[in-house]
Amino acid sequence: MSTPSISRSATPARRQTRRLLRSGTVLAATTLLAVGAAGQSWASTPILRWTTNAPTPVSTLTLPMSVDSAPDASGVYFAYYTTLESGTRPYAGFQPKPVDANGNRVLQAVFSSFNADATTTDDHCTYGADGGAGVSCAVRFRYTPGTMYSLVLKRAGVTGATQLMTGDVVETATGAAVAHIGSFGLPSASGRFKNADQGFIEPYLSAGCGQRITVTYGKPVGTEAGVAHTGSLPTVTDPSTGSCLSTASQTMGRGQQVTVTGDAAPAVPEPARG
Repeated sequence: MSTPSISRSATPARRQTRRLLRSGTVLAATTLLAVGAAGQSWASTPILRWTTNAPTPVSTLTLPMSVDSAPDASGVYFAYYTTLESGTRPYAGFQPKPVDANGNRVLQAVFSSFNADATTTDDHCTYGADGGAGVSCAVRFRYTPGTMYSLVLKRAGVTGATQLMTGDVVETATGAAVAHIGSFGLPSASGRFKNADQGFIEPYLSAGCGQRITVTYGKPVGTEAGVAHTGSLPTVTDPSTGSCLSTASQTMGRGQQVTVTGDAAPAVPEPARG
């Protein structure tokens, strides 16, 4: 499977470069993946806050989410922001995409590092992150709206001065493997994942400001030494300024459902009144 381009908001100085990198369709894993820098711009997007409630850092994070309704188009990135013990920050998340050649609905899963010491030999990954240092990994997979899929991020092992970081997608309910996102090496001193962090919902293309998407976040799980710790449902809050998106949340039986609406999205008609 070819690895398509992926996107993350950058600092203003990099926005034009990122736009150019995203302008074409990426056809091979060896093509540079466009990922934004780990700058401050995420603060002007809706913010996700999550926790595993684990008492210590963890070696495995399981981060579940379903896309309940979305246009079959690029535009919005639902991302988890993770921090390792050293402070380096891998990102991971989902992006709705256009249907594939057979008309199947598609999500793109992303796993990336902006660490200049990151290395990779994975066919799903390339060097570079939005024109800067790092490693960017992505895979597209067919999905069913309303089905919950989990990002499974692991500190999979340590060999000498390097630790292996892996990212995969599984079906949350069954644990069945869905897709391998990618893997990269980091200095072994990077350590494990912190037990709580944040994320963002970003209109990385202008088209995202005209979209309406409903997703459901499940409870994050952190696993260390074979013990799994299940967290609380994530929360999403809007920034006071700077975003074209607004969100509405409600707690459902299966998770925290969030509807994201761009300010250029068509108005939802009110139900007919008798």
